[in-house]
Amino acid sequence: MAAQAVDRELELKYSRALNLSEVESKRDPESEPYRSKYAARQLLKEMKAAVGLRAQAGEGEDERLQEGEWLQKAAVLELQLGLNHTETEELSAGEEHLARCVQILDTFKLSPQVVSILIQAQNQLGILWAGLEEMEKAQTYLEDAESLYNQYTKEIGTPPFDTHEHFLAEEERLTEQERHKRWGVFKLALVRN
Repeated sequence: MAAQAVDRELELKYSRALNLSEVESKRDPESEPYRSKYAARQLLKEMKAAVGLRAQAGEGEDERLQEGEWLQKAAVLELQLGLNHTETEELSAGEEHLARCVQILDTFKLSPQVVSILIQAQNQLGILWAGLEEMEKAQTYLEDAESLYNQYTKEIGTPPFDTHEHFLAEEERLTEQERHKRWGVFKLALVRN
């Protein structure tokens, strides 16, 4: 029961952080252009601490830990923190979080639960380095993302989890059909670029 309360609290905080970052931030005053982004960051940091404590407390007992679910949640939070920092022009911190996300997920890279997170992190690192005019580094990350996409599509083929599903209750997660639709849109975006 306590685990469900923690999960529900994480779901609510994640939803609130996304809303602050993606919706509320558009209404921030010019005098405080990142107010909502900073509030979202605080929630993400609180979640990261809770996920870390949860993973440590459950070592050896928690089945989801063994399956990597808590590592996946930690990686999603690193991705979101990386995006947050880059959106607030704190590129060094953004790069650290994005690189940590890639590092956490590398051993799970062909898992349907992980591949879209990893591709997104690699793409963001490529964009970040291109913005800093480090074209070789940018190209490496972008090519790694494309290579992973191609490898996953060829070897696994099933539509992966959406990044945000890691903080949704089981009954709120996407159906297989919805995942197919999103993965198809993702493919179209790759082909057009």
